[in-house]
Amino acid sequence: MAETTINSILAIDCGSTATTVALIEQVNGAYRLTATSQALSTHAPPWQDITVGMLEAIRQIEKTVGRVLFNSGGWPLMPQNTNRQGIDAVIIVASAGPPLPVALAGLMKNISLTSARRATATTYAAVTSELSLDTEQPAAPNTPGRNGGPLSPEAQMQLLQAGQPEAIILVGGVDGGAAQPVIDLARIVAMALRLPTLSEKPIVLYAGNSQAREAVADIFGPLAPQRAVPNVRPNLTTENLAPLQMELESLYVQRKMSQLPGFQKLGTWSPYPVLPASKSFEKVMAYLGQHNGLNVIGANIGSGATVVAAQTDAFQTSMVRSDAGVGHSLTALLKMVPLEKFQRWLPFELPPEALHNQLLNKSLHPASLPDTEEGLLLEQAVAREALRLVVEQVQAGWSLQQPAGRGQLQWNLIIGAGRTLTQAPQPGYAALTLLDGIEPWGVTNLALDRAGLANMLGAIAAVQPMAAVEVTAHDAFLNLGTVIAPWGHGTPGKTALKFKINYANGEQLETEVAYGSIRVITLPPGEKAALEIRPSRHFDIGLGQPGRGVLAEVEGGLLGIIIDARGRPLRLPKDEARRQEQLRRWLEELGVSHATA
Repeated sequence: MAETTINSILAIDCGSTATTVALIEQVNGAYRLTATSQALSTHAPPWQDITVGMLEAIRQIEKTVGRVLFNSGGWPLMPQNTNRQGIDAVIIVASAGPPLPVALAGLMKNISLTSARRATATTYAAVTSELSLDTEQPAAPNTPGRNGGPLSPEAQMQLLQAGQPEAIILVGGVDGGAAQPVIDLARIVAMALRLPTLSEKPIVLYAGNSQAREAVADIFGPLAPQRAVPNVRPNLTTENLAPLQMELESLYVQRKMSQLPGFQKLGTWSPYPVLPASKSFEKVMAYLGQHNGLNVIGANIGSGATVVAAQTDAFQTSMVRSDAGVGHSLTALLKMVPLEKFQRWLPFELPPEALHNQLLNKSLHPASLPDTEEGLLLEQAVAREALRLVVEQVQAGWSLQQPAGRGQLQWNLIIGAGRTLTQAPQPGYAALTLLDGIEPWGVTNLALDRAGLANMLGAIAAVQPMAAVEVTAHDAFLNLGTVIAPWGHGTPGKTALKFKINYANGEQLETEVAYGSIRVITLPPGEKAALEIRPSRHFDIGLGQPGRGVLAEVEGGLLGIIIDARGRPLRLPKDEARRQEQLRRWLEELGVSHATA
């Protein structure tokens, strides 16, 4: 379809809990968002047909705009006719359905396996087990500090089969290095594949020492389907993740996404391939960073997965954790995150057993929305920990990509997405969750994916780039405001920084903010002001020198200017009563007036 013929686009995002539909059309020569709607996703029982939820959301769009887009049989009217009935293009992304179960096998857990883990984390996959030649037996009971020695071949094979993986990623060795160790590892994997306990033979993806590729292929022979890609760790200081990432994404689409009930019907709706939502989200963050010359990080906190995508002048990265969602994968998150970590974000008393029961109940009803303030605050606490988990993993991968000597990254723009953030009753909830989960410092703009478009825009850009550009610029994101956050720590109650604001109308405001507090200064959306920031000698505002001041032009937003003087890295008070009191104060400062559950 020629690009110039696309005047209207229906974009669909099928998530694990909700399906979002957006109508984008040319209005006065520019692409704009005309309408959005949302319905429950219907890939699971009792419907077992993803198109049911999609059609429900589409019918809502039709009522809003007063036009017919799909016929009575549930098929798109294409192209749009002269009476503006129908649409010119249907574009679909999806994240519904289970992740791809993957086992990792490598020579060393802290080198090759680490790279394989990062490659796996760029799509909707779940690592079922990890095996390395330096994996050891668990310590015997009552012998702390001692290990049980190397795993036996039987234990290694059992480990590989745990979780019934659909893919085994085999990595190890640097190009030009010794080939024998990775060949020996391949033989262990092959023995595991010969056992009858695997329900189906997983595909083997080889991404290790290129010198061993032919020998590895001979070992697996007719045992299992296999594919080889360039080494994820060609040398000790270089990662090459992209080829393995592409294979994993293709495998996820083939084995999981395309098996969703009703998926095949989508091929008759649209000639364009259905993209994984995480890949489309990644493309949008990359565009925003590259086009505007910004360090951008986007966080999409979903029911089944949390996705973090970042773009800087030095690198682009993304991370998908299918075990770190706030609904469908909450049970998996509970296995990794201690209860006290969720509890530390609650401004009220809640015994551990009651907390655990409430979280389990949420996992049983992932589509439910909080109906009490306590439930809302608990969901935000879960979102914080899911986000912190993924951001921590993203940060671990920066070390191989950052220029030598570069310190903690500063973000120019943070974008929050996902129902937990965008459908919170007050924007202060979302703002504080992003601040606590990412801990930005320096001067950062904060925005929300208010229309639920972030997952779709990358896919739209592949079909009609100008539509994605213009909708991103005008309709996609809600500007919450500018965050000023110094790095460092001080004495609670003592001044962390002083600042002066020169408003466009000539008015001035000069004040100071104490360490440990948050202060919000009104500055409406679209308005700009000149800000003079003077941190105390213990704090760095982003210039690499504590105490050095800065002049900055900032833009307002729904919340205005947020001065976050709680310090970085963030430290919560150890005293329970004081911690809860501070949490309430921070929420109240951000406009959440009843945070006293």
